[in-house]
Amino acid sequence: MAAVGRFLKTAVQRDAIVPLLGIVGVVSLAWLWLLMGAGMESTIFDMTRMSGMDGWMMQPAQWGVGYALVMFAMWWVMMIAMMLPSAAPVLLLFAKINRKDKATAAPLIPTGLFAMGYLVTWGGFSAMAVALQWQLERSRLLSPMLETTNLWLGAGILLAAGLWQLTPMKAACLDHCRTPLGFLTGNWRAGYLGAFRMGLEHGGWCLGCC
Repeated sequence: MAAVGRFLKTAVQRDAIVPLLGIVGVVSLAWLWLLMGAGMESTIFDMTRMSGMDGWMMQPAQWGVGYALVMFAMWWVMMIAMMLPSAAPVLLLFAKINRKDKATAAPLIPTGLFAMGYLVTWGGFSAMAVALQWQLERSRLLSPMLETTNLWLGAGILLAAGLWQLTPMKAACLDHCRTPLGFLTGNWRAGYLGAFRMGLEHGGWCLGCC
């Protein structure tokens, strides 16, 4: 409760209001788009009634540039909706530090670049997810509904995810994400490019946590 109280106290301060509103706005738009179908009504949800069978069956996905872009948008917006809130503490702290830095003429710009770098990292993950999805669907190991069609593949993914939790790398990623102040003091880079690179790096540690 004490940690929550300190977070709320920081949030109501002037140097946190704009970044906090920005985070809430972006996350709200991302969830709204996902709840509206993520633009997939005319692609992945093209269903047809199969003769002689009860229920709806999915047609095989027709991969092309347009379909791949829709899948990438779905993955990336989903990552933004789920992961940007977890970056709120480090973003608010970063904004506060830049606000107090008299050498920073526009303190909100570095914060925006930090957030952009963070989201670019998840964009890279989304691109890899789309490429893997395409290959698995081509091999008929994944359905258009993103369900594994092979028992051993599903078991292997679950086992790999479980083993990752026990690795030293996972512990290192958690240490970086759980201590925003430690991350900022140990990885600080000056300038706009530095802010963007810090966002990329923090996104990488958060990716490792997940």
